[in-house]
Amino acid sequence: MSEFKRVLVTAALPYANGPIHIGHLAGCYIPADIYVRFLRAQNKDVKFIGGSDEHGVPITIRAMKEGVSPQQIVDRYHEQIKHSFGQMGISFDIYSRTSSPVHHETAAAFFKKLYDDGLFEEKESEQYYDEKTNTFLADRYIIGTCPVCGNDNAYGDQCEKCGSSLSPEQLINPRSALSDAIPVKKNKTLVFSIAEL
Repeated sequence: MSEFKRVLVTAALPYANGPIHIGHLAGCYIPADIYVRFLRAQNKDVKFIGGSDEHGVPITIRAMKEGVSPQQIVDRYHEQIKHSFGQMGISFDIYSRTSSPVHHETAAAFFKKLYDDGLFEEKESEQYYDEKTNTFLADRYIIGTCPVCGNDNAYGDQCEKCGSSLSPEQLINPRSALSDAIPVKKNKTLVFSIAEL
């Protein structure tokens, strides 16, 4: 069996919607950095790559709360996160952003290849919809009472207070995070991957 000549190490991409904290560092970046330093000490050809995740509901929600654009949020926190990693001595070879053109091109190429190979199919599914803002709501855009601990501000994917994983259907008195309206169920065409690959 031949040994790999090159090693690529990546770590979870932090959302660019707030500063990193000790939990991020201890649980993800410091262990990866230690491993990379170990490989470098052995003169291995290794690259340590990371970046800020600049797509997603947490960013949009933060921008709405602050009354600024999502771009302003990601620009602010990307630089802050990158600076914090530098202060901690985390030795990324590349620390980039998911908004970079190369990331968009690469992600699109993967998706297009899978789509062209017939590995996706379109299905219609019911999803929560905010009639006030005319928007389909991702799980994080739905807030309600947690059925486990009673927290009135649990998200449709998890409760930040007790840590329970949830679905929007489990929330008591769900409401839209965008407008506070009561969401309704509507059909939406979604793309699903086929399980039998």
